[in-house]
Amino acid sequence: MIRKLFLNTKLLFVFLISFIIYFPSLFTFYTHDDFFLLKISKANSLAEFYNFFNFTQGPEGLGVYRPLTTQAFYFLSNSVFNLNPFALHVISFITFFLVIYLVYKLVNMITKNDSIALFAAFLYATSATHYGHLYYLATYQELGLAVFCLLAVMLFIKFARKGDLKYYFLSVITYILALLSKETAIVIPGILILVYGYLKLRKDRVIPVRKFILALSGFVIILLIYLYFHFFLYGLAQGESYIWDFSPRFVNTLFWYGLWSFNLPEMLVDFMGPGLKFNPNLFRFWSKEIIPIFLFFGGIMTSILYLALKVRKKLKKKDFQIIIFSLIWFVLTLLPVLFLPLHKFTYYLTLPLIGVMLAISYLVEKANVTDIFKLVFVSVWVILSIYTLHHTKETHWISQGAEVAKNAHTYFNEYEAGEKKMFVDFYDTNEDEELPWSPSELVKVVLSQNNFFQVFFEDKFELLQEGVGQSEEDIIRVKARDLLNY
Repeated sequence: MIRKLFLNTKLLFVFLISFIIYFPSLFTFYTHDDFFLLKISKANSLAEFYNFFNFTQGPEGLGVYRPLTTQAFYFLSNSVFNLNPFALHVISFITFFLVIYLVYKLVNMITKNDSIALFAAFLYATSATHYGHLYYLATYQELGLAVFCLLAVMLFIKFARKGDLKYYFLSVITYILALLSKETAIVIPGILILVYGYLKLRKDRVIPVRKFILALSGFVIILLIYLYFHFFLYGLAQGESYIWDFSPRFVNTLFWYGLWSFNLPEMLVDFMGPGLKFNPNLFRFWSKEIIPIFLFFGGIMTSILYLALKVRKKLKKKDFQIIIFSLIWFVLTLLPVLFLPLHKFTYYLTLPLIGVMLAISYLVEKANVTDIFKLVFVSVWVILSIYTLHHTKETHWISQGAEVAKNAHTYFNEYEAGEKKMFVDFYDTNEDEELPWSPSELVKVVLSQNNFFQVFFEDKFELLQEGVGQSEEDIIRVKARDLLNY
């Protein structure tokens, strides 16, 4: 009883530190795809809500099947929370805490070691890779996917160990819920094979191989049905960044996801060229942030190298098995996005990050280091994460876009519109010619073109379309740069 209370206290501490680090995300406004997703998530009847789950035809322009964590999620904002983003951020935080708890439980089930599980949960909870999950509501599907995926795997492990069909059917149900959350749940059968194979290698008492294959076939059948509907009826995601590349260049994508797992900023990918050469502008404009980040990153990597050297002679077969398991987990859960070199973001690390955290935590435990070393390690990890998050918040398109959208929302809320609909024209000035981008085009992208107005001001304002004539008295001309805070 005392031991359980002690563990619960430590987990609460993990939640608290994570909450403090990500607290500012609660007050972030909608941006970019949020407005389109809000628009397609309106439902005035039960039939319209049920249509969110229609697997034969999705809303025009969507191309992804995520009704549970997208349309149902944004429906709450439309129908319950009066379009207040704060409420959805609270739900995201609660879901994030659940993911952290499930990471702890899964690692504990695999390693049967509370210390490793707590350490992995702490590193996971304080990772800077969760910036997108908590600052950008459109990525809530990643959190929902993680919850149902982890539940499906954990329930299957219980079934494999106990042979109780109750756990099997619950695992299948959560698998279906994961598929309703995001397409990348297609990797779950592969994860089950990986986990079962690992348990067999560790001589764990699990169901026979024949029974496992029979159980796995249920997941495969569901997957094949899902893929058929998705490919031939529902359709696929469209966009300039959704370009598949199955050449060996995927190693570069894997390399970046690996670096991001250790709390490096996402924006570095835009400032590093072939041969690991940095763009001088990186240090010219952000040296105060980047230099400390590199120093703390160097500290983390040096510590991991020290741990690896310390345990290299102690490693036994079972130790290599868990490290290899962690690496395969990382690559396997990245497969759905690994061959999209133009569409890589840190928020895709929700599941893959678990493999990295497991490997690090196992090395720390195996090295039998002092509590002082552990304290210094986690302190450097958290400081690096905070530096990266601060820098990301100042430069990332998510936070910058949210500020622009909030400015636009305030501006049009305060604008005294007449009874008839007004048409909005965002314009650039001569001073904007010195910029490498068009402020007016940037504002339109942030507001998701006309979707912003359709969500908040359907009867009052509409974005002026090129080539569509309107009388001058019906047009509001807004200097785009005024919304950009510079």
